[in-house]
Amino acid sequence: MQIKIRDFQAIERADILLGGLVLVTGKNAQGKSSVLKATAAALTGQLQFGLAKKDAKALVRNGASTATASFHQGADSSVMTLWPKCERSTTGQPLSLSPIAAGLESLLDLSAKDRAKLLGDLLKTAPDRDDFVSACTDVSIAEEIAVKVWDDIEAKGWDAKAADIADKGARLKAQWEAAAGTKFGAEKVKTWRPEGWTEDLADASADDLSAELSEAKQTLERAVAAQAVGQAELDRLAAACADIDELKERSIEARTTATKLTAAHNEAQRERDALPPAAQAAGLTCPCCDAALQLSHRTGANQHLVKADVIGADELKRRRDAIASADGKLSRLKGEHDAAERAATMAQSAYQDAQKAERQLAEAREKATSGDAGDDVATIRARVATAETRLKALTAKDEADRVAKLLTVNLAMQAIMAPTGLKKTKLVKVLDTFNGGPLRSLCEAAGWRDVRIEADMGVTHDGRPYEQLAGLGPQLSSDQYRVYATLQVALAQVQGCGMVILDGADVLDQKGRGGLLKMLRVVGIDALIGMTFSAPDVVPDLEVRGMGRAYWIDGGIARPLGEALAAKSRKEAA
Repeated sequence: MQIKIRDFQAIERADILLGGLVLVTGKNAQGKSSVLKATAAALTGQLQFGLAKKDAKALVRNGASTATASFHQGADSSVMTLWPKCERSTTGQPLSLSPIAAGLESLLDLSAKDRAKLLGDLLKTAPDRDDFVSACTDVSIAEEIAVKVWDDIEAKGWDAKAADIADKGARLKAQWEAAAGTKFGAEKVKTWRPEGWTEDLADASADDLSAELSEAKQTLERAVAAQAVGQAELDRLAAACADIDELKERSIEARTTATKLTAAHNEAQRERDALPPAAQAAGLTCPCCDAALQLSHRTGANQHLVKADVIGADELKRRRDAIASADGKLSRLKGEHDAAERAATMAQSAYQDAQKAERQLAEAREKATSGDAGDDVATIRARVATAETRLKALTAKDEADRVAKLLTVNLAMQAIMAPTGLKKTKLVKVLDTFNGGPLRSLCEAAGWRDVRIEADMGVTHDGRPYEQLAGLGPQLSSDQYRVYATLQVALAQVQGCGMVILDGADVLDQKGRGGLLKMLRVVGIDALIGMTFSAPDVVPDLEVRGMGRAYWIDGGIARPLGEALAAKSRKEAA
């Protein structure tokens, strides 16, 4: 693999063979960082380094119009980057680095929240289904409930489901408070007893207490009926039957009058029916002699045909007058008869009402005088009140206990879903593995003190917070650089990157630099490392040691260390 850089920032030309450990060395301000930045841009695709595209000309070396960085890997894979257009093209499948592996980003530059997100993605710190179900069963939450909640988590997301569970918890607390009539408290739930509670209620059932209350109420009703009928009701019944004898006489008289009028009406009807017709006979002829015939009577069962009489006008008038008088009498008698029948019916109804009131009055007086001497209404009322209190207490206790059981599950689930719950437990577990595995291995290889990522997302070096490792000024201290490099290499490995780019390693002393190189070699990851040296002859010759190679930059041009040493020897010989 080779990276070729032209006119990028301080570098005029650099042709660097990659693979193993590659040191880019030189004095200050010679272009070491420029080589590392150009390489990082080519292998990550991040070309602008925080600049707006219109300002990318700042990345081109003074006096040049364009800058390039081309990466070649074998015959078929390559990357070409161009500034100030900030263009990148690839062929084949060239090496690709993450921004962390390339040194463009660092876990240390992120907030605690963003660190947690990054580590969650890289180290898989988020709980999975098995973690969740196990955490639930550990606190006696049924597996089927845990599985259902997990399905909701996958559908809605962890935070949304956590909010749902918290809302349900608030509703359950309100239900418990409504049942208990007091404010909710985690400890109060365990000891709360409703007013009127007695220990024997623990073995009672609501059905039994309801039956007791019903019996007490019935007893009270009987006692009240036996001991006291309201005086107003007694007075009403007495008044209703006070005139019963007179009402009886009226009923008899009214019936007698109606009967007489019925007889008179019937007699008048017979008299009317007996009257001769008031019209000449017509329409009937004897079949033998053709003589005119008529009925012997107008109505009645004794009608028969007789020879028709020729009735004179005076007789006809007399007959009509008689019929009219009889009809008038019948109509009058019918009206009197109907009125008498109505009066008889009303009189009989009034008499029957009085009889009923008389019977009810007798029954009420009998009940009022036949109660047992021991039936104390006040005592029975107290018994009813006690039964009501006991039933109410048991009902409230049963409801509060039912809600409390739901709350127990809910609060346990809230604890699991809380930021300090299962997520943190899994995070701590994963971090312990990461801290005690990759990070410790790297530190041991380098001979450095432990670097750890803590549960609160803080980073420590030998137990000291990273922020407390800083010296004066903006540059990293040597301890901070150890932390920086260790995290970069460890996370690059997790991301599957085969190479890291490390700048600023000259902050380390000779022992620290040796530790860094040893760590990289033990890990077996390729690295491009920038270090400041005062002269090429003090740069470690990695090629001779079989570890890689080194380059010396002077005047914007990078040369292999051997060439730089030869040039220096020639200059000194001259």
